[in-house]
Amino acid sequence: MRKKALIIFIIIVGVFSLFIALNVTGSPGFGSAHDNCHTIPGGYTISADINATNSVTPSETITIEITATGSNLFVLAPSATQNNVDLQITPTTERILDGSAEDEDTNTDAMVVTFNITVPEDEGFYYFFVLVGDNMESQPDFAYIEIGFSVGGVSAPTPDPWWVNVYNHLGLYLGLPALLLLSLGTILVLLNENKFVKVHGILAGASWILTVVNISAAFIKIEPQAWFGGFELIYQIPHIILGALGLVTGFFSMLFGIAAERKPARMTGYLTLIFWWGAFLTGYLLNSNLLLL
Repeated sequence: MRKKALIIFIIIVGVFSLFIALNVTGSPGFGSAHDNCHTIPGGYTISADINATNSVTPSETITIEITATGSNLFVLAPSATQNNVDLQITPTTERILDGSAEDEDTNTDAMVVTFNITVPEDEGFYYFFVLVGDNMESQPDFAYIEIGFSVGGVSAPTPDPWWVNVYNHLGLYLGLPALLLLSLGTILVLLNENKFVKVHGILAGASWILTVVNISAAFIKIEPQAWFGGFELIYQIPHIILGALGLVTGFFSMLFGIAAERKPARMTGYLTLIFWWGAFLTGYLLNSNLLLL
């Protein structure tokens, strides 16, 4: 019975871990500052007849010629990406296909598209983002370029230092290790309770301490009005409830363990594991800077 429980538990932990790893590695994001041109392997190229960074006046209109190559080609300046939402972009923010009216190059697998970009009247630094790729694929290979405009002499934004990124995702760096420590302790005690009971206690105790720090940091980081107003409540409320329940059951599990009451310690320990996995998954779905992501 214990071996079956161990196998099921390892499978569940493995599936969740694989799901998280695939989503993290398979969903790269674009930050606020990049080199001028980037290519994802696939044979696509993109270039512009303008510098990577340009000084302009408020409400100025700039003409940019984009040149692209590749098979089944499209050119796209998506309206919701980077600062494109702040710019007036013509002729379109929809896909422009090879051979369409906006394509000035009559050759196949090559495109030249002229964009007219009007920057805002407000001072700031704005990125114009354009990508090219395979119009035949649902997740195409692509290349993209970013062109910066300084309105009023504003400098380009610099990447955040590493510690800012750690702070912004502090819940992940505290919550995930806590969950893995408790999971590892549970696996060990399922393998051999008598042999690993002390190790389990150390791992579970460390997990509980990390969670206390995690929750304390969340109260410091997040404004009170944001707890129930700044996030999706369908994930937010279960996330908070499950995390709090796990903290309480984990505390009692430690007390029962210290008192050598193995049966109630085991029961409350399993409840803690269930609650915290649930809290982690709802926090992952929440995809915010609350306790997890």
